[in-house]
Order: sequence, then structure tokens, then C-alpha cells
Amino acid sequence: MRSQAETRRALQLNGRTVDFTLKRASRRSVGLKIGPDGLTVSVPQRFPLAELDAILHQKANWIASKLDAMAARPEPAALVAGARIDWLGEPHALQIGFSRARVEADSLQLVAHSTADIPAALEKLMRREARVFLAERLALWAGRLNLRYHDFKLSSAGTRWGSCTSGAVIRLNWRLMQAPLPVIDYVVIHELCHLVELNHSERFWALVASACPDWRHKRAWLKQHGSRYFSW
Repeated sequence: MRSQAETRRALQLNGRTVDFTLKRASRRSVGLKIGPDGLTVSVPQRFPLAELDAILHQKANWIASKLDAMAARPEPAALVAGARIDWLGEPHALQIGFSRARVEADSLQLVAHSTADIPAALEKLMRREARVFLAERLALWAGRLNLRYHDFKLSSAGTRWGSCTSGAVIRLNWRLMQAPLPVIDYVVIHELCHLVELNHSERFWALVASACPDWRHKRAWLKQHGSRYFSW
């Protein structure tokens, strides 16, 4: 059931009808979010809706691209015993019924006793390993680049691989444990470079290139293949 602060609306954007959820919330600006349920638009409590259409038309291309990308995301992977999940870029078979979760050469052994337990057990293992492994890669590249960050945290963002705040806090998505090591390192380098340039300017990309000359290839690989790591 929708709250009284939520309504469904529709708008013609670039020749397509876009249905969206409108939320009034305690905020200062208009926010747009694309998720499995489509577009959600959050506005301040007293925001005049007469101004909303113009804002959405300005963002029409962005909205269309994000909706198309969401529609193209793969169906959730079937997490059952024997299914194969990438670990550092290599497929590993899921095995269940163990008393301690661990990573083997070609399998992920989970503390799970039924299919229903597998998603939570896999996430727990991946978070545990990511907390150590990603911290090590971050420290390694920070040393190589002579950069210092204040703190490292795991991220559970639905589509983002990492972030860096103005307070030098770096977050890396635990789902990165599925990606090949060179791709993980690209994301780590990317976020570390934001300690110097908190933007995506030419100076920022030059700094990324100094440590990862083929960053364009890594970024393209993530755009092409990375969505499957969010599909379970």
C-alpha cells in the first residue's frame, strides 16, 4: 500500500510514456532514482509540482538511458547448489552444508543447509573476504600513489562500484569480489584518485591513467559485464 506521500504519475518524455512514483519528503532539492520499480521522483514537501515537468524534460535523456539499462539487466541468477559464481573473475561452484564458509580453488563452500539459505550465506562470505581483500588492495595502491585516505568501508550500493567522500572515506562494493583482479584494481585506483580530484575532470582521468593506462578498457568491461554481479 502506498503512503499518502506517494502517488503514481505519468509523463511523455521524448515520445515515450514514463510512469513514475512521486514522493514528498524532507529534502531541499528534487531527487531522481531508477530502480527495479522504475523511476522515483522525490521532491521537498512544499515543492510546486508545476515546475516538475520542466525538470524531468531536462533529464529526459538520462532517465531514458537508465530505464533502458535497468530493463537490460540480466534475470537474477539461480543460486542453487552447484551453480557457478565468479570469484576474482573465475567461476566457482556453490557448495552447501559446511560448518565454516571458505573459498577453495574452484568452489565456494557455504554455511547453508537449503537453497533458501544460499543468498544470505554467499553474501556473508563475500563480505567477509571483501573486508580484508579490498582493504589490502586499497592500502597497496594508496602507497604506490602516495595518497592517504581517512577510512575504508564496504558499500552495498545497488549499481555503484565505489565512492570517495570529501572527508577521504572510500567505499568499495563487496560485490567486486566477483570481478577479475585488474578490474578491481581499476576501481580502487579510480576512488583513490578522487582524493586529489573530487570530480571527473581531465586532470582526474590523467591521474587515473598514470596508474592504470588501460582504464578505458577496464571501465568498458565493467559496463558490459558488471551488471551480472548484481543479478542475485
